Amino acid sequence: MGFSSQSGQVLFATQATAGTFPAGFGTAHTAMKLRSGALGPNRDLLVTDPEIGGGRDTADAYLGAVSWSGDYEFYVRLESLPTLLKAVLGSSTSATATGVNTHTVVPSDSATLPFLAIEEKIGSGLETYQYVDAVVNTLHLEAEANGYLMGTAGLIARQQTAGATPTATPDWDNSPLIVGTNIQLTYNAVALPAKSFALDINNNFEDDDFRLGSFYLGDLTAKSREVSGSFTIRPQDSAFWRQAVYGTSALTAPGGLTTKQQLVITCSTYEDIAGSTPLTKSSITITIPKVALEPYGLEPSGDDVIENDISFRALRPDAGTAICQVVVKNGSATVA
Repeated sequence: MGFSSQSGQVLFATQATAGTFPAGFGTAHTAMKLRSGALGPNRDLLVTDPEIGGGRDTADAYLGAVSWSGDYEFYVRLESLPTLLKAVLGSSTSATATGVNTHTVVPSDSATLPFLAIEEKIGSGLETYQYVDAVVNTLHLEAEANGYLMGTAGLIARQQTAGATPTATPDWDNSPLIVGTNIQLTYNAVALPAKSFALDINNNFEDDDFRLGSFYLGDLTAKSREVSGSFTIRPQDSAFWRQAVYGTSALTAPGGLTTKQQLVITCSTYEDIAGSTPLTKSSITITIPKVALEPYGLEPSGDDVIENDISFRALRPDAGTAICQVVVKNGSATVA
């Protein structure tokens, strides 16, 4: 008899103290439904090189230092997503008014980001792990016009303990899903007729800081943050192409400066937040004050309608303005 993957569970909570699994985790967490994914070990079997005076066969082996990492793939639900957003960006504030909970998540300039504690039950009883000092290294969001808003979170954890007792009644996020018909993009305050979009946040955590005398990573420090993405459009004119390749849409030959304009991605559910007055949809709004488009080519082919995947890079406007801001409105008053 095998173990069903679908019977597993993954629970997250922001971890207050480094190295310590939260005592109240069972009642203060969010349980995310996943499409796939688990954390796996990064560990080498240490074997020796051949030695003069030794035999032709490997005589022994030891286990080296270890960390854990992996990707969780999921349909985006807006009561659990803020926990991952806070972990990948760094800071969140929450407010409640007229039945609507508003969570504002902004990037931190610190290289130390919030740790997550994770409970991971693999299959229908194969194994249950607890992780401490886990960080969200990458977060990817994407959607197509005729599909769901989906996400992938890439995590790195310092320590794992096996044989844990799984939480009997997980606090599942059963909030509504989001589809492409309820997603809008604006570029420079003008509606963008995009067929799809993708957004990536990458903290570039250093994941090889092992120390003598320890099995575990000594530190998890975020390096340069990258916020980037793409959208697919059928061009109505050559303005985007000129802006990406020449620098501005007015030029007819290459320049050196880039045009930097605001991109806003708004995604909402069909369903209203229970008890909201007036009735309000659950939503996520991602605002990037300045993006620069990456150069791309126009690629006609036969009788195909010309489409382009346009990549962009977010730029920090100034020291006092965040590179991006995410506002989530949902039915949960807190971020786990």
